[in-house]
Amino acid sequence: MIIRIHLGVWMREWIIETLSEIISRKAVNPKFGGTGEKERADYIQELIEKMGFTVERYDVKDEKGYTRSNLVIEVEGEDYPIWVIAHLDTVSAGTGWETDPFKLVVKGDKVFGRGVNDNGIGIMSLLILLKRISEGKVKLKHTLKAAFVADEEAGSKYGVVHLIEKGLFKEGEKAIIPDFGSEKGDIIEIAEKGILWLKMITKGKQGHGSMPHKADNAHLKSARLMLELYESLRRRFYKINKFFDPPYSTFEPTMKEKNVDSINIIPGEDVIYWDCRVIPDYSLEEVIEFFEGIGARYDATFEVVMKEEASFTKEDDEIVEKLKNSIKTILNVEPRLIGIGGGTVAGILRKVGIPSVAWGINSGTEHKPNEWELIENYIKTERVIEDVLTK
Repeated sequence: MIIRIHLGVWMREWIIETLSEIISRKAVNPKFGGTGEKERADYIQELIEKMGFTVERYDVKDEKGYTRSNLVIEVEGEDYPIWVIAHLDTVSAGTGWETDPFKLVVKGDKVFGRGVNDNGIGIMSLLILLKRISEGKVKLKHTLKAAFVADEEAGSKYGVVHLIEKGLFKEGEKAIIPDFGSEKGDIIEIAEKGILWLKMITKGKQGHGSMPHKADNAHLKSARLMLELYESLRRRFYKINKFFDPPYSTFEPTMKEKNVDSINIIPGEDVIYWDCRVIPDYSLEEVIEFFEGIGARYDATFEVVMKEEASFTKEDDEIVEKLKNSIKTILNVEPRLIGIGGGTVAGILRKVGIPSVAWGINSGTEHKPNEWELIENYIKTERVIEDVLTK
């Protein structure tokens, strides 16, 4: 049986009105120049409480003194709990917008604004689900644990990690994270590569640009080291894992720090950063040791900026099978399982024993100027998640 999606006038108006209020309450992550999620969380909490639910709030101050807000709602069912988690924060607007990024614009079946996709899909699908439950249109089989969390865009220290530290996640629970997806909703993310960010510091001896024989050019050493590492890493960590795209580990030198203030100064220190995405076939410790082994010949040292080991949910886990079946039923598409090189909340939860999947239906416009989303995608995403929770 295929369930057709109908977007009634009343539901469309409610989605637009609600989303307009959410987008106007900026929740730019402080790492990107914002002030956090509190104002947006205040609005969503009031909205959910008017539906008749009890909201547990877990606020925490960050290093800049901003309040980072997390909301948790539990609706009892007969079977084991399934978490559905959306994040409240966004990246900054950036440039290139044709409209005000923090004022919702409706054009036909599309809405425009920073966050309508990322993570508007998660926020709105979860709000629609709660609204339908409050109206008696949904009878849950599984207990729903719904969360609107902070700080996803900058590592989740003040979001899901904070909730983990509070002991909210229990053995036997599972999770759906509507913060990844495709236009057809036919892709389920069940694995993530390990993420390793390294700061590479190469030492030399500063000198005058006209007297290189009396100096030791750290910039030149750094360039030579970078090229040797770039080639050697691929030979050393060569395995292919077809589950991922690309199906191999990647090692990219990215950001570079300023080394001197004048063209005629030979630098005595040079700093370059590496972004490494490593398939589960290798540990990140192996990668770090390889960097250090080659770097020692160039008077280079390495500092770990970020280190997240690879994560995966078993292909035959019940949450994977349930989601696959619901996608087939509601959307009439055949889902496929993949791994990604990025990081989501699902990866964090897997590491504390919560089998998790990341899935949704979206336009793929996250973090771009003129971010947009189809209104019907909020409904479609909600219907699939609802189907999982009721069967």
